[in-house]
Amino acid sequence: MEKTLTITIPSYNVEKTLKETVDSLLEPSILNDLEILIVNDGSKDSTSEIAHEYEKNYPNTVRAIDKENGGHGSTINTGMREATGRYFKVVDGDDWLITENLPRFLADLKKTNADIVYNPFFEVNDQTKERKEIGQATTNLLFEHVYAFDEVSNQFSIQMHAMTYKTSILKKHHIEIDEHRFYVDAEYVLMPIPFVQTIELLEYPMYLYRMFTEQQSMNVKNMQKNVQHHYDVAMHMVDYYLRYAPLLTKEKQEYMKKRVLALIEMQYQIYFSFPFDWNVTKEIDRFNQELKGKDAQIYKDSQGTMVRFIRLQPKLFYPVIKLREKVRRS
Repeated sequence: MEKTLTITIPSYNVEKTLKETVDSLLEPSILNDLEILIVNDGSKDSTSEIAHEYEKNYPNTVRAIDKENGGHGSTINTGMREATGRYFKVVDGDDWLITENLPRFLADLKKTNADIVYNPFFEVNDQTKERKEIGQATTNLLFEHVYAFDEVSNQFSIQMHAMTYKTSILKKHHIEIDEHRFYVDAEYVLMPIPFVQTIELLEYPMYLYRMFTEQQSMNVKNMQKNVQHHYDVAMHMVDYYLRYAPLLTKEKQEYMKKRVLALIEMQYQIYFSFPFDWNVTKEIDRFNQELKGKDAQIYKDSQGTMVRFIRLQPKLFYPVIKLREKVRRS
């Protein structure tokens, strides 16, 4: 019998949180409809042992997959290849789902044929445990209604934690994201979009996203450390957009371009987060030149006020911006 949903759990050294993640999925009433793939990415702690214990206890639902370390993207790629469920969702090994909403979620997935199913989600502050709901629709869109993607794409920007894909789209179009690299969530949420036709919005949240941990790639220090990773992802998505843009509807072009421009803006923000360093100005110039060489219009459209000044004269305006920030903090 085909499973309704495959949940892939990318897992690297998550022995402290993996049980919370998996336990949140093991709602007894839906186990026959659920496939859980725990993809151990070469962990050096007891992640693999924990995963195999769940596989032993829930053999019809849980599969433990051990692989060499390849980064977050490699675990998602493995999950997409191995998935047998009609729908596919990623739940990181330090996050979890709202267990009591799972039966309703599975029931809704059984009823729909939408290419993307969208739920709001919670950001959870790991220190204070405070929850903030993200993505709750504030428009007059109907819930549990299948829309053409183009009809509603200008009303929201779908984040990874909010989306569930139809598995057949991922497999048919051989979606594969970069490995050995951070920030590939941006690839996962964008690369299937050229092939998506429909979307359904659900009212209730499913995902609990743990924020403000030291390990998080979006931590400022980690973003500075991995600035080249973000650079590479941004350029990859520029290339991907340019490849498919001529084939896309106007609505999909605008949706994808907006996300690509957001990645470009984030790259500049990472540069601006560094203490003043002339080497950073060289990196900004390198980024500018490569971006301009790929597409003059993308380059032009990514010019916010601060970025425009930096591009005009990085050696002059970059120090001025850093000095202004220092004055503001004093």
